[in-house]
Amino acid sequence: MSITLKSLPSYISLNEAGKRLDLNDERLQDLIRAGTLKAIRMKGETIVDEEKVEEIAIQPKKEELEEYKQFSHLAGEKIWATEAARKYQISRSTISRWARLDYIARLDSDGYRVYLDEQDVAYCVSVYEERKGQGKRVFNKDGTPYQTKTNLEPAGKEKEG
Repeated sequence: MSITLKSLPSYISLNEAGKRLDLNDERLQDLIRAGTLKAIRMKGETIVDEEKVEEIAIQPKKEELEEYKQFSHLAGEKIWATEAARKYQISRSTISRWARLDYIARLDSDGYRVYLDEQDVAYCVSVYEERKGQGKRVFNKDGTPYQTKTNLEPAGKEKEG
């Protein structure tokens, strides 16, 4: 197998990747640590695989998903974790964990309660229930529903056995 210039991976700076993905350095480092983004150090600078950056860039954001848009009437509505737990019949600790992981936006705090975005809460509960939640990975770090490798295989592709 011969190596051509076209077959060599192309790398871009972390700064350029951040601009293309609209992500800060901390979030990019998370993607690198998780193995989602391949990176190398060259001359003291971290560079990342440009093809993988483009692949990530074309993936839909949580806000673009129909699963999320169905709850748009709740956007910006404040709900606190205990109230959300009661209303959506899910544990307060699960809702708090989702908020801590930034799957649910924090809108406000009165010093006693932290108010969450009810659209995010309803979306997360919906995905959680659809996936039969507990004990399974439900979300990617960006809040989109987690897809297993088998879910990502093109439709109609038969497994060879």
